This record gives sequence, structure tokens and C-alpha cells, in this order.
Amino acid sequence: MAYPPNLSSKWTLASVVLLVPIIFESIAPLFQLVAPGILVVLTEGISLSLANSIIFGNLALGILLCWLTMRPEALIWLIQTAGLAIVLVVARKKDWSGIKTLMAGFAYLCVTFMMVVLSAGSGHDLLDGYNKIIQAISENLDQSLALYKEKSSGIYPLELENWFRQFKEVIIRFLPGLLGSIFVITSLSNILVPKIYLAERLKNEAFAPVFTQWKLPEPLIWVIITAGALAFWGKGIFNVCGENALLVLSSIYFLQGLAIVAFYFEKLKVPAFIRWIIYILLCIQWYGLILVVIIGVSDVWFALRARVPAAKEP
Repeated sequence: MAYPPNLSSKWTLASVVLLVPIIFESIAPLFQLVAPGILVVLTEGISLSLANSIIFGNLALGILLCWLTMRPEALIWLIQTAGLAIVLVVARKKDWSGIKTLMAGFAYLCVTFMMVVLSAGSGHDLLDGYNKIIQAISENLDQSLALYKEKSSGIYPLELENWFRQFKEVIIRFLPGLLGSIFVITSLSNILVPKIYLAERLKNEAFAPVFTQWKLPEPLIWVIITAGALAFWGKGIFNVCGENALLVLSSIYFLQGLAIVAFYFEKLKVPAFIRWIIYILLCIQWYGLILVVIIGVSDVWFALRARVPAAKEP
């Protein structure tokens, strides 16, 4: 039974979702994992144009709030969150597939990051802007190390400092790939929010498919093969690009591998507490992560879920 939507309450709740994290900055990064998905739930039952009007209206209020509070850095969170919400709302209304929705959300977050990089550069120089972001990250890490040294009362092992230097080098080298993986996780988590709260209205084959049936487009395998070749045999900038692309694509194929693992758990009727123990072990060990990625990649050639024999009828 359909009920007439209460537009005033939808507008108020959307304002809370978009504006409160601007005031309480500490919750903004984590809240982005669910905020766009919540806006999809709030705009259920109304037209696409009206849903976009609510989001755009609150985006304008958020921009005004950032100006009044003199916090331009909050604009990044606001634009990313509101824009991703619009992408997901369009995907929901148009019944896009789960993979298409994930890729669209990932692409939008990448574009907004590029805008941030451009704004950081002088004369709209993309490389200059990226270098400035890297420099800022490096300085923040060095300040953290210096603060730790100061608080440690002179007792500071050299091994820890060497480890910290190596950690900083890894972060800087793999920053694009790490950000890309975060964008994938952010898009996926916001797809799952309406999947949970709108389960009765969502079709399994549209927008948010059953996780155990998650399957990436087969042509994507050639992209990860190319990225792997560049990562292992490329030189200079090609090697760096290949490594970061491989990191992002591995995170996507990790999801497919995890879907296959969940599929077999379901078929074998593995108890829930044992499933979660295995999930945790797979995720906290590097070889577990690699194993799941290999399972996801192998599904392209071996169709692992199709190899389960059909149940015999009594």
C-alpha cells in the first residue's frame, strides 16, 4: 500500500544528513559511508525531479553554511556526498544494475577528487596540484612523528622511525590506489544501505543485486591483466600507474571473490558464527586477501558458482 510522501519530513531529514556533519566535522568521513544511501531511502516514493530538488536545495544550504562558518574544506565532503546521492537516486529510479551503479559512484568520486587536485594546483596544473597534496600529507606525517618523539621522553627506538619512513613512502606511492579503493568501498556501502531498508521494494537483479550473485563484466579482466603487466614489468610512471590501478581493481575483484565465498557458505549451510570467523581471518591476513582476489578473478574463466550441482527433486 502506497502512502502519500511527507515532503516536509523528507526535507528535514535530508537537511540533517547533509548539514549536521558539516557542524560536527569529526563524524563526516565515516558518515559519508552511509549518508548518500540514507538520502536514497528518504527520497523513495517521490519522483526523480523532486528527489533531486530536495538534495540540490540542501546542497545550496550546505554551501551557505560552509561560507557562514568559514570552513571551505567542508565543501569537499558536501559536494562528494550530495553528488554521490544524486548518482544513486538516479540509479535507483532508473533501475541501473548493481555493477553500473558501483562504477558510476566510483567515477563520480574520482572526478571530484580530480577537481580538488586541480584547485590545489596553480594555474589548473593537475600534476602541480597532486604534488602539493602529497607534500601536505608528507608534512602531516612528519609532524605526527615529531610529536610522538616529543611525547616519548627521549625513549624512541630507531627501528620504529625506520618503519615510519617506509610507511610514509608506501602511502605516498600508493595514494591514488588507496583512494580509489576507498571510493569503491564508499560507493558499495551506500548501495547496501537502501538494499537493507528497501529490501521488499528492490528487485534482486536491479540496483542492488543479491551479494552472492555479484558478478563483474567479463571484459574488465583485460584491464586488470594490463594493470598487472605494467605493475610487474613497466618502468617509471607506467610502473606506478600499473601498481595503483592493480590495487583498485584488486579491491573490486575482492568483492566478487567474497561473493563466491558467501555463495558456497550458503550452499553448504555453514553456521553464521563460523562464516564470520572465516571472513575475519581472510580479511586480516595478506594471503587471505590475495586468495579471495584470485577466486574473484578465476570466476571469469571457470564460472565457479555454476559448478555447484543442482539439488535433486524428491
